[in-house]
Amino acid sequence: MDFAVSENYILGQESLSPSDSVARGRHARSVSVPPQPRDCILSSWSSWSKCDPCQKKRYRFARLEQPSQFRGDPCDGSDREAEQCVTNSPCRSRARCDGFVCAITGRCIARRLLCNGDDDCGDQSDEKNCKKVFRKCDQKMEEYWGIENLAKGLNIFTNSLEGLVLDHRYYAGGCSPHYITDTRFRKPYNVESYTPETKGKYEFTMTEYDSYSNYESSVLKAKASQTSFGVGIKIPKVFELGYNSNDMRFKKFMQRMKRFSSSSSRFIHARAELAVGVYKLKPRGLMLHHEFLRRLRQLPTEYSYGEYRELFRDFGTHFIEEATVGGIYEYTLVMNSDELRKAGYSLSDVQKCAQKGFNVAVNFGKFSVGLGVDSAGCKALLKEIGDSTARKQFVEDFLALVRGGASEEITTLAHKDLPTAQLMQQWGDAVQYNPEIIKLKAEPLYELVTPSDLADSMKIKENLHQALEEFQLESSSCRYCFHPPGEEQSVSACVPSATAAPPVSSAGGKMLLLMGTGGAGPAGPRVQEVRGQEGDSATTLPRRTEAPRAQDQPLRHFLARRN
Repeated sequence: MDFAVSENYILGQESLSPSDSVARGRHARSVSVPPQPRDCILSSWSSWSKCDPCQKKRYRFARLEQPSQFRGDPCDGSDREAEQCVTNSPCRSRARCDGFVCAITGRCIARRLLCNGDDDCGDQSDEKNCKKVFRKCDQKMEEYWGIENLAKGLNIFTNSLEGLVLDHRYYAGGCSPHYITDTRFRKPYNVESYTPETKGKYEFTMTEYDSYSNYESSVLKAKASQTSFGVGIKIPKVFELGYNSNDMRFKKFMQRMKRFSSSSSRFIHARAELAVGVYKLKPRGLMLHHEFLRRLRQLPTEYSYGEYRELFRDFGTHFIEEATVGGIYEYTLVMNSDELRKAGYSLSDVQKCAQKGFNVAVNFGKFSVGLGVDSAGCKALLKEIGDSTARKQFVEDFLALVRGGASEEITTLAHKDLPTAQLMQQWGDAVQYNPEIIKLKAEPLYELVTPSDLADSMKIKENLHQALEEFQLESSSCRYCFHPPGEEQSVSACVPSATAAPPVSSAGGKMLLLMGTGGAGPAGPRVQEVRGQEGDSATTLPRRTEAPRAQDQPLRHFLARRN
């Protein structure tokens, strides 16, 4: 029998209700009317879990039923609680360690690593009380470029890197230098390989778009949906890491692009990708970061979604198994279609002019060959791109979006300047030392749970798998849809969760939602795709008055290991 001792320890909050907020505004609105504020609403508390025999606590939680949106009130207080309890159920001790148990982190390491000059424990306890230090590695070596980000967990629903889940400063005594050019690196124990890459050149792939809707559906939707997976959508083996929803670079880019959503402007999108390294993790026997391991050991074996959800919030949902690091530079030219037509220029003329200007360092004397615009026209056009004070006839805006490289180079490139070959070379040199993750292969966090670290590893792994399914549904942008009685409503009225990346808004209130078109959303298999007159698509949902709970519609094996 379990006995509870009341003890509210989370933020000192009252436990009567997690939220007494009431959503403001009507559920139905015209797309031309500004949305009414919606207050955050939490569900009522779940029932208390059983008393966990190891933590000597029991838990309860509340779910997010409606996120704060359109300047509505946020949820106050906590959405999980715990209290002390007493149980007669036995607690399984920690996993057996045949080596040295670290004093603070609880990590188990081989005794041969004691007194070797490295902090193998993560708390220096393996280097204490040493009569003599036998340094295994006394030569200075560098860390791989971008290695710390590769050790972080990834929230697959928001594109955000979270806390460290792997310890890439643990070497297990290894000290063989790995040379990349003239730099000597020390390979972490967890890393199978880190290979320098030479793919990619300082050349742009350029694409023309004759309308904002075409640009939006091709470029913006692709950015939004790269790692934003809706209900039932499987994760591809390798995918490009999109922008975090809170990334100021992407926010500013979107704000400027939206100004042209109702215009007749035409667009040229250019993209250059530079890969500098390919990273691969060992397949097994990984050393977890000590803080992540500590949090895993604090999870109750008696399942309570709230505690597992908190782990996902702090450490993400997945870890990075393979990755390509480097940089991406892209820009968009917004062109005045009326002025182009008056001058007799086509988008192809502008594209060739911009490409020639980059490749030949603006040698205007050679521009007339093969172009529909003469050298004088090219010169005037390029001047508009680079001179922010000039009167704009053809170029309405120039927007750059840069990933990787030092801040000085990024700032320079982000100015209203068509990049030159010299500037791109400088950016590429900076990317070498400050790369970002551009492509990756990810695995669920539960795959890091092994018997060598946790005695109840099978139970914890099973709980993490179940919690990931529930977390996916609670985080889904497609969950929060409001439908007027008797009508069908486009997904454009869906409100994203506070934990999900926001949708990409467009003209007329339409929304490119971060969910695969035609996927199985809250309305299940009845979701269908409809297409507008200009080829843009939206997803229509039959009326639904309440979003389903995770336990009502389990997402079996969603985000399970790749096939």
